[in-house]
Amino acid sequence: MRGSSMTDIGEFNEKLVLQTIRSAPEGIGQSDVVRRSHLSRQAVSLITRRLLGDGLIEQAGRRISGPGKPHTLLRVVADARLAIGVHLDPAHITVVVCDLAARPVARATLEPPTEDPQADIARIADAIGALTRSLGARPSEPVEDPAERHERSEAQEALPAGRRLLGIGIAAPAGLDAEAGILRDPPWMPGWRDVPVVDALSAATGLPAMLDKDTNAALTGEIWSRHLDASQTVLYLYVGHGVGSAISANGRVHRGGSTQAGEVGHLPIGRAGEICSCGRAGCLSLYTDAHVLVGRARSLGVPLPAGDDMTAALTALSQAAKDGSDAARGVIADHGIALGAAVRLLAGIHDPRRIIIGGPTWPALSSVGTARVREALADWLIEDRAVLENSRLGDDGGAIGAASLFLDQELAPGTPGPSPF
Repeated sequence: MRGSSMTDIGEFNEKLVLQTIRSAPEGIGQSDVVRRSHLSRQAVSLITRRLLGDGLIEQAGRRISGPGKPHTLLRVVADARLAIGVHLDPAHITVVVCDLAARPVARATLEPPTEDPQADIARIADAIGALTRSLGARPSEPVEDPAERHERSEAQEALPAGRRLLGIGIAAPAGLDAEAGILRDPPWMPGWRDVPVVDALSAATGLPAMLDKDTNAALTGEIWSRHLDASQTVLYLYVGHGVGSAISANGRVHRGGSTQAGEVGHLPIGRAGEICSCGRAGCLSLYTDAHVLVGRARSLGVPLPAGDDMTAALTALSQAAKDGSDAARGVIADHGIALGAAVRLLAGIHDPRRIIIGGPTWPALSSVGTARVREALADWLIEDRAVLENSRLGDDGGAIGAASLFLDQELAPGTPGPSPF
């Protein structure tokens, strides 16, 4: 038991040092690592030697700061380890391969999920195989199958030995069971009820996998890629086919007792009128779901492509607004007003210092909608209680977040051993 605890503490310290170095992309001196990590100089020296030997960090020149000899800078070798992100979205499936900075180094966009999950998982596995082969990346553990070894190209064999795949993060709409790795009843994805997606994709690729909500993944991607200040409470609004939210404190995303925290579709925003399927009036989803926007735009005569492709319809709606259509601008503005009301309620509950809005639908709506959200948050922003910003991860935010989930699980320091309390 003692040995296990000491091993846990050693692993925690190593991840802590790696995270400290990773948070300084331009390089950091060993003395600064000691200061920020609160570890002893000897411990940091031993750990950095191991990380250098593993190819996870490298020397990045020298820096002179005051009298004495120059400091050797250390920085993470971003492509020493890679993680795969898979975003199962009703509009499309996105697969990315990300480095340790959560930067996509390869990506693929696939057709939306169908009512045949097995065929979809096979498509995803094929895409992962093609992307990783193009990069010459290999699993973290040496491949023992002679047939697989034979399939490696000369380019793959020439790559540094440290470049390894860690695993796969999967982001999907709720409901899901993250611990069991099962999609229970995700909205707008018929046929994906009770699908053990983690086991299925892991079996198809030979890589470990994990599952989380797309909102949690997107916020994790923001935290991991931007090194957001852990002392800040961050509120994230995810705008896709529907709207969800996520919250983080102390650098960790709050998932609730069953990973369902942040389901805000039925948040009452103070509007009377249309009755929701839940039996109440004024639910957020009545004003922000993608199909609602598209339906209203069509009823007002905004020319949109026929069919059920929400991405194409929203892109056309956004373009119509840019082209001066008052009807299109009004539909998007009403979405922003409803979203702003929800953000204002959530801000009052969580008291965030940073509010981020993102998700696959938001880029098409933000040029009009952001101003409406700002109006709803006027007192918070004027009083400098919070910063409001759009996500910087773009359309691939869900998939980048999914990859970040695995990076965070494997490389971020957790709790070092048993709690002392």
